Amino acid sequence: MEKKLRHWLEWWPWWFIIGLAAGFAAFAIGMEILAGIFFRHRLGLLVSYPASAAFLFYALLSILAACRVKVGVAGEMGLALGFFGGMVICHPLLLWLAATLLGAGSWVLSPAQWLARLPGLWMAGNACVILAAAFLGRLVGRIIREASLLPVVAVVASGIDLWGVYWGPVGQLSATEEGRVIGQQFSAAVPGVAAAAKAGLPVLTGIGLGDFVFLAIFFSALRRLRLNQRGAFWVTFAILMVAPAFFLLGEILPVAENLPGLPFIAAGIVASNHRHLKMSRRELRISAAAAAIIIVVIAAIWAVKRFLK
Repeated sequence: MEKKLRHWLEWWPWWFIIGLAAGFAAFAIGMEILAGIFFRHRLGLLVSYPASAAFLFYALLSILAACRVKVGVAGEMGLALGFFGGMVICHPLLLWLAATLLGAGSWVLSPAQWLARLPGLWMAGNACVILAAAFLGRLVGRIIREASLLPVVAVVASGIDLWGVYWGPVGQLSATEEGRVIGQQFSAAVPGVAAAAKAGLPVLTGIGLGDFVFLAIFFSALRRLRLNQRGAFWVTFAILMVAPAFFLLGEILPVAENLPGLPFIAAGIVASNHRHLKMSRRELRISAAAAAIIIVVIAAIWAVKRFLK
């Protein structure tokens, strides 16, 4: 079975992507039904955690398949823009906001409200978010031309993620209720956990566009450079499965309340490919110094949050 799946993934990536999306849509519908039953008995975590695992598995496989689609730079750019357009349509609030910025908000308000009532629109939106990020990540990932650049890009990506979460757009959007609603439009939602989140349970509700972009950057580079894709896939999946535990730590460890996962994912991908890395002493020193800075930043944020609390 595994060989057949790998064969389809390699030779018919579009059919693989379509099959994944259809299968996950059916799974999502089942999760939503189960959530409605289980949350009446306060057993939401029994539904939300398996739903998160299936969602993460689906997203990672979709990114792997997108990295195998045979297109060049122009194709990657066109597909990224096309799926980004699909994401805007599937998230009516984004459609209305975009139209408002262009001065046509009143014209789009009624169509956006009609789209918002379509059942299952968010499932199509999930696929568009993941695939838009995947092809954008493929495009950006072309900067990694040799394996020795992988740790450098991992450190830079981790730094960007830290800045984005604590000081950048993600942190600013998370500071207000309106911002969180807008941020959700740029995320792929986990099925069957909305009720758990409303009940105050510590669950993973979605993953943002930026995280998928960085994952695609790494996995497209691993494929192009013929590195350890399989090991990196399972390491990434394992790290992502641990992520929901940080929600539980939020009250005890303030830094874990909104801790970005990319630094851990990047470290796991690099560690799973350490045999392929041939770095000079200078490159090792630069990477180690940058990693040390990131650790210090995390520690400083934890100390400040602890003091302010």
